[in-house]
Formats: sequence, C-alpha cells, structure tokens
Amino acid sequence: RSEIDRHQLVQQMQMIGSGALGPQAASAVRHVAAQNGVWSLGNFGGVPPRSAMSYYPQGATPSLAGSTDSSQAPKAQADQTPPVVNSIEEHEYRFVFNSCSVGMAIASMGGAFIDCNNLFCQLSEFSKQEVCSMTIFNLTSRDDLQNAFDLISQMISPPVDGGDTPHPVSTRPCVLRGAMKNREDLGLSVELIKGDDGIAKCF
Repeated sequence: RSEIDRHQLVQQMQMIGSGALGPQAASAVRHVAAQNGVWSLGNFGGVPPRSAMSYYPQGATPSLAGSTDSSQAPKAQADQTPPVVNSIEEHEYRFVFNSCSVGMAIASMGGAFIDCNNLFCQLSEFSKQEVCSMTIFNLTSRDDLQNAFDLISQMISPPVDGGDTPHPVSTRPCVLRGAMKNREDLGLSVELIKGDDGIAKCF
C-alpha cells in the first residue's frame, strides 16, 4: 500500500510540476522537491535552480523556467549551481528521520511505540501501524525480558542520593535481544531521551 501511495504521490508531483495546474503551482512543487532532495523523482531535468533551494522572501515572485525576459537570462545561468546548505528547517527533521540509515523508533515513557522510521519497519518486518500497536517489550526476546525490565527500570529511577546526579545506568543505552518477525540477529538499543529541562520525555 505504501508503494502504491508513493507512486501516486510521485505522479501528482510530476503532473503539477509540469504546469498542469498553472505556473505558480509548478514553481511551488519544484521548490519543495528541491528542498526535500527529491528533485530527480519529478523528472524536471537539469539542476535545481538556486531560487528553489531557499525560501522566497514574502511578496517575492519566483522566476519561471520558461521566462523569455532577457534580463533574467544571466541570472538563470548563474542559478544552475545550488548553494551549500548550512541548516535545515524544523519541519525537515521528519524527512531526516525517515531517510536515516539507522532503524529508529520513539516510545512513550510507558514503553509503547508512538513513531518509527522506514528502516525500522523494514528491519522488523512490521508495518508502522503494527509497530505503534506494540511496546518495547513486544520486540524484546522472551529470554531477555527480565533483563529488559530491570535495565529500563534503572534508567527511569530517580538518583540514588536524591540529588541531581543521575543513576549511572541511566546515562547509557541498554542493549536488548530482539524478537523480530524473521530475524534473530537484530536487537534493540534503548536510550532515555530527556528535554532541555532534564525531565525524561521518551525512549
């Protein structure tokens, strides 16, 4: 189903990017495709123009690829080299998360999965919907369950002396033997994530 959805999305991107819904829509789609690293999927050809690699200032009108204005010609030529990207927007972290070459998942403090990236689904052979209906312990080998309970309990335990110093075990992830569908060579590395205020947020 996800492959079908992806194929349909690519088709829509190509259709709109070719100008089927007008030049403004085409420019917007090309802009987003360039920013998210999927320019090649649109079959737009060439190199993304520099104007598509950064956000337009408010009120600015992007020049279109088919412009015949001679005053724009030198600029179009200069725009063939995309600039070096020094930062990414907050909303782009979702793209980074899903494109990561490490299988990653996020679980609540109760251990229930609330999100995972594409590679996590591929490795575990569970769909995202299936993963989000499980807990960390569902994907832990039965032989390692007691160890998992002990280690995770230590991770979330308050400091031994009651002060601000965290429990030694909570400062590093715990590695558990996994219980994937058809893989016995995979495990889980569980780490406690804290916010800027030092309060635990998730695993």
